[in-house]
Amino acid sequence: MLLQHIFTNLSGFDEKSWSNIIDPHLAQCTANFLFKLVGQVTPVISLDRYAEPYYIVERGAIDDKVNFLATSLEQSDTNQFTIKELEYYVAAVLKSYLKSLQSMEAFESWNQHGYQSSDRSVYAFSRGLIRSMSQDHDHFLNLRMLEEWLRVNPTFLILWRDVFTYVYSKKSSKSFKSGIGLSCNLLPVLDGLATGTNYTPILDIPHIIFVNSNLPNEYRNKWRFLFSSKIMGESFSTMLAKIVNKGPTLLVVEDEDRYVFAGFCPVSWSLKSQFFGNESSMLYTLSPEMRCFNSTGYNDHYQYLNLNQQTMPNGLGMGGQLYYWGLWIDSDYGLGQSSESCTSFRDYVQLSKKQNFRIRNMEVWGIGEEPKDEDYEYGEGDGKNSILDTNLEDKVMLQLAGKEIYSEGLREPDMDF
Repeated sequence: MLLQHIFTNLSGFDEKSWSNIIDPHLAQCTANFLFKLVGQVTPVISLDRYAEPYYIVERGAIDDKVNFLATSLEQSDTNQFTIKELEYYVAAVLKSYLKSLQSMEAFESWNQHGYQSSDRSVYAFSRGLIRSMSQDHDHFLNLRMLEEWLRVNPTFLILWRDVFTYVYSKKSSKSFKSGIGLSCNLLPVLDGLATGTNYTPILDIPHIIFVNSNLPNEYRNKWRFLFSSKIMGESFSTMLAKIVNKGPTLLVVEDEDRYVFAGFCPVSWSLKSQFFGNESSMLYTLSPEMRCFNSTGYNDHYQYLNLNQQTMPNGLGMGGQLYYWGLWIDSDYGLGQSSESCTSFRDYVQLSKKQNFRIRNMEVWGIGEEPKDEDYEYGEGDGKNSILDTNLEDKVMLQLAGKEIYSEGLREPDMDF
């Protein structure tokens, strides 16, 4: 009855009407599916046929999804389609998803600070999702390849489902809309960035969705603003004072060549003379390409933060080895490194254009809810902190000033630091 109501309101499928709601290319591809019957094209569709896209993406079997996608992509009766056509389709789904978010709290929280979406970031997102396939854009796909791709792309399936939920509910009754829920945690709520600040975003909204969709589910609802070099100045000490004891964080860096990359750090930052963290750590390239690098488990070199050591590197690092980092921010702010190889992260490629780069912009986000003080008071952050670590902001400033911390000698013998 609900879809009957929608069908009546929309007077069946009207591509022009749909193009006002979703991306025109997606509307055209959906028309390919709806009006393509065996051996003929018909100008009239039934309610059952009209409802098929919604039911397929909402609860259809994998075979149904593959056939729906394949038929939508076909531009002729050749039963063939290329990777380029799939790239355009994924981009159209993302553009439609962004339209569906415009009345949502999460979207508005970013939009009010100047976060937008560009065609460049949309298509980088699309290429990032189909990277597992052949990179030859003229390469023809078959149903088996599409099925394998769909099985390993939950992000696309969520976007796809939410877009068709949105379009089918757009002109429906209020009772139907009340039962609709979009997966807004693909786009987190922005928290903690004051309005009216002199701030220009490094990221586009597609970058944020790409990063967030690869994070553990428990961290996807909120990003908390902690530091921006554009607002707070180019200062390593200021940055550290804002990020220690703040729970999981995301470091975002733009180098002087306008490459943008990031690192997700699941364990709260604290000063140590050794690597720490866990296998949830990730590195990302975001511009000019979008890729995510998960941990290999080869070593545990996930996070490193040290200061005022003559025999150890001083700065913040992720992955690799000492002096050969996946991502390195030197304590002499403005200098960084991303090595050509990094055994800590799978399929890793150098993040920056140059191995040794200069930072143009940098910002840090707290990921998920802000941890309570007691979570770290007795070492619950990563199991290795001490009561001596509870005032890490003061400790950072003392160490940057070259002051000796005499209480370090009181640490329990089995405490790791």
